[in-house]
Amino acid sequence: MIELFGKQVFDRLDEVLDPAHCAILSIDMQNDFLHPAGKVAQAGKDLSAMGDLVTSWKRFVAEARDLGVPVYHVRLVDLPHGASDSPAWLRSKRLIAGVDEFVVEGTWGAEFYAECGPVGAELVVTKHRSSGFTGTNLDLLLRSAGVRTVVIIGEQTPGCVEATLRDASYHDYYNVLVEDCVAAHDRRLHELTMEVLKARHDVVPVDEIVRIWARARAAA
Repeated sequence: MIELFGKQVFDRLDEVLDPAHCAILSIDMQNDFLHPAGKVAQAGKDLSAMGDLVTSWKRFVAEARDLGVPVYHVRLVDLPHGASDSPAWLRSKRLIAGVDEFVVEGTWGAEFYAECGPVGAELVVTKHRSSGFTGTNLDLLLRSAGVRTVVIIGEQTPGCVEATLRDASYHDYYNVLVEDCVAAHDRRLHELTMEVLKARHDVVPVDEIVRIWARARAAA
């Protein structure tokens, strides 16, 4: 901890990642984005990175649950007939995914991919835009639980993952991106995004985060 302008600031990674004030934000682990029969795959996008993401996601989330770190499941949902879409957002969706609608409320495509959804009382936050904070109650839920650091995992590194990571900092959370628990349909865009994010944010692999959490729990 260091003092800057009279304020106490975490300067070590183990302080930022103290499990007592961490929460995981899992982004858009849904059928239309991950399953070969989903809307995005049917539009011709490359799902080859998604298998490794699912494997890493399951391992990391299982470790977090064992160590008592809460998981918030953020999902993107379209309301039927474009009810949640502005003209600008419809254009963005075409540029991003090549389709006019996906993850439509009430459809199989909007459901969480197998074993990548909530367990027990884990909370689900529904969004209609890229960032998990835009137009949702995510900030209220995190602050009510005393969360100071969000640890972000999930799919579309250059899209909803990056948007939520950046927005978290704008809402005054410490933020950590899990290096080997994010992925995108375009590997080149994933790699370029990771290069930018590593220059501006904490980007940490699964094993290092789990070690920090395990040491903290053992010392408590």
